Amino acid sequence: MSTMNSDIEKFVFAHDRYVALSDIRTQCGSPGEREQMHIEIMRAYLEVHYRARVIAGLQYSEGMDFAEIQ
Repeated sequence: MSTMNSDIEKFVFAHDRYVALSDIRTQCGSPGEREQMHIEIMRAYLEVHYRARVIAGLQYSEGMDFAEIQ
């Protein structure tokens, strides 16, 4: 179960990073900065989804039926 806790912590960290980037995206001064910020936001978004899938996969492998898509 320690793996699950570690993965949940990674998910929370990734989510917090995504929210922080989203909050500061309007402070970019140039088009280049905005483009780089959008790239970082997309990376953070994809990491949040990846971490969620890892957690769901662990739940499924441990026999927790709520991880199955209905």
